[in-house]
Parts: sequence; structure tokens; C-alpha cells
Amino acid sequence: MKKTYLVPVLGLALFAAGCGNSDNQETEKVEETTTTNDNSMTDDSTMNDDTSGTQDQDTVTDNADKDYGFVSLSVEADTSDMMDAVDISYDRDNDGTEADYKMNGEQAQGNEAMKTLDAKLDELNLDADTSNDDAIAQVEKVFGINDATRLEIEIEFADGTEKEFKK
Repeated sequence: MKKTYLVPVLGLALFAAGCGNSDNQETEKVEETTTTNDNSMTDDSTMNDDTSGTQDQDTVTDNADKDYGFVSLSVEADTSDMMDAVDISYDRDNDGTEADYKMNGEQAQGNEAMKTLDAKLDELNLDADTSNDDAIAQVEKVFGINDATRLEIEIEFADGTEKEFKK
């Protein structure tokens, strides 16, 4: 009678022990595979969406590598008639060149903005040693900003030097 109970009990014990080990291993493998695939798919789709959105709006292909003596320029101005009457930005880095132009009711981005900005950026003669008054005078003249109550210029030169000029 002891043999009758001993064989089924040993069989059940071995069966339970064998099933317990393989379930844990398979669950871990499935979770790792699922996690890896989910992360890589999410990262790829997120990167593609961000890149395509940026390229469509303000990315420049015309004159993208032209050297103006600086790699980034931002001009913001208020006039007595309007807040944020002028908002100009130009930025060139390893990812490409971006440009935005808003002035006198005219707005443009990307290549359209560069058509307006190219000649004006060429006229600017700014460097790290330019005085605040000289920088303000140059920007007002080049962009035709006559009655600014507030004018802020932020510029980054090719050597990494950053300057800020304010009126």
C-alpha cells in the first residue's frame, strides 16, 4: 500500500517542480522580448514624427550653409503700436538651418524666410567685440526698425561665444 501512494506522490512532485521552473523562464523571456520590441518601435516612430514636422515648417535648404559670421541670431522688438512687432530667428547647426521671419504683418518660415533674410544677414557686421549701441544701430538700420520701444538681440558666433544686446 505504501508503494501505491509513494509512486503517484513522487510523480506529482516531479511534475509540479518541472512545471514551476519552465513557467518562470518562459514568462521572463516573453516579457523581455515584448519590452524590447515595444521600446524600439516607440522610439523610431517618435523620432520620425519629430523630424518630419520640423522639416516641413522652418527648415532651410537654400543658402543653408552660408556663413554670416554667426550661427544663431534672434531679434525681437516692440513698437509703440504693437507688441512683438518684429520676431526674427536664424539658427544653423549640425541638424540643418532654420529661419523664421515676422515683421510689418509679413510672416515666413524656412526657405521663404531666407529669401527675405539672406541679404539682410549679409549686411550685418557683428562680432564678439561689437558694442551694445553699435549692434542695436546696425540691426535697426538693416531691418528697418525705426520706432522700437524694446529691442532684444541674441547672437551666437561660430566660436560658441554668445552675446545679448538690449535697447
